[in-house]
Amino acid sequence: MISPLIGPGDGHTWPVEIDVRHLRLLDAIASAGSIAKAATSLGLSQPALSAQLHRVERALERTVFERDRHGVRPTALGEVLLNHARRVLAAADDLELAIRRFHTAPSEGLLRIGALPTVFAETLSGVVAAAAPGRPVELLAVTSRKALFSALLDGTVELALYVDHPGQEIVPPGGVHMLPVGTEPVFVIVSPDHPVAGRGEVSLAELDGSTWLAVAGGDDEFHDHLTDQCARAGLGAITVQELEPMVLRQTVRRDPRAVALAQSLDSGSTMPGSVLALRGVPLRTRHLLLWREGSPVDVQTVRSGLVHAVTELAAIRHRLPEWAAANPGWLGT
Repeated sequence: MISPLIGPGDGHTWPVEIDVRHLRLLDAIASAGSIAKAATSLGLSQPALSAQLHRVERALERTVFERDRHGVRPTALGEVLLNHARRVLAAADDLELAIRRFHTAPSEGLLRIGALPTVFAETLSGVVAAAAPGRPVELLAVTSRKALFSALLDGTVELALYVDHPGQEIVPPGGVHMLPVGTEPVFVIVSPDHPVAGRGEVSLAELDGSTWLAVAGGDDEFHDHLTDQCARAGLGAITVQELEPMVLRQTVRRDPRAVALAQSLDSGSTMPGSVLALRGVPLRTRHLLLWREGSPVDVQTVRSGLVHAVTELAAIRHRLPEWAAANPGWLGT
């Protein structure tokens, strides 16, 4: 992560944080020469990619690409960023390849599956094992779309459980199939001293002026979904602080304006404060099964098993059981 960035000659400091995902986005656009082609290569819709690029450019307070009827080309700032980005991305790709090679040559009959670490992923190994009796199952963490598609296409994993969000929908590449499992509401946990604490349900607009918190290393696409929905609710641009779990819990306890994001099912980590539903469910996560052509896994059976397992979990671990009872149809209710 790169921060801060100093404006040339003017002493201005931009509080910019650029991670590998942003660099990969810029490189894809430059290599493709157009937003549409880059979106296809990244597995995104064109509007979603354009929105992400605009966020990066707003943060930099400069344009990275010039646009005309022929496509896009880097500005002077874009050339500087791309020159460094390609070195960083090459190192990141080398690291990913080294990890993949470490996992090569699986044991005979071993069935490898991937998942973004979530409460829902806890049940995946058992469900797949039941759908493929007699085959040992190994679960690997998949934490980015690029890694997800690569692992599926090169056979590192046969099946994966991943997520997307409104405005950030996954567009799978050729040879990869996708089946939605269901959509989960996202709740918030507010400081015990927050003005809306204890209300049970609030609108996003009522959280204006809050300190937004998320666990470090979480889902980048959800961050974009959150900022989009807050802008739609009239909150304007928000800043999300990414903190380690222990620091996040302390911040929720001490900062009277703190708002942390929470899955609908309790992860088992104690968090101070009030759990609130968001009116109209503006924040949501769609859980997806993805598999490559020719996968030996019976995906429909896995989907049914996941829905059943998650429903059982929800009976004992739902953060807001009364809300779940009053709002049937969501995954886990």
